[in-house]
Amino acid sequence: MIHVRLSGLLAVAALGLLLVAPAAAQVKKDAPTIALVPANSNPPVPAGLKVTCLTGPDVLTESKTCPVVKYQGITTWAYSFIDNEVSMALVSYDAQNKVVRNVTKDGARYVWTITSDTRNKTVTFEGQAKQRINATWAELGAR
Repeated sequence: MIHVRLSGLLAVAALGLLLVAPAAAQVKKDAPTIALVPANSNPPVPAGLKVTCLTGPDVLTESKTCPVVKYQGITTWAYSFIDNEVSMALVSYDAQNKVVRNVTKDGARYVWTITSDTRNKTVTFEGQAKQRINATWAELGAR
């Protein structure tokens, strides 16, 4: 009798794990991805902006690739300003390369790496001198 109850509890516990696992997998599946693309493959750049992707935080050598964020069918590029201000323009494009969002974030310029945080649902754009800016997943996805 005790053996049956323990088996039943184990079965319920296993079932609970199965019910939790898909939700955890769903978060990961729906998370933004970071891709490295050729630096010259950008869509049309809005006026006043430029493509500047570095090979490292303390190197002013331009990279042949740029990190971009892909999320919910939207691709976001981190552009620099022509006047070299310490800001990035996060320009998001749909599948037809139409601008769907253009958000300026102050505090960093010249992107070199991008990371996504699944716990906080944020994306960090790191630029020159390891300066960082953050955007929420909602700021980068489809509306």
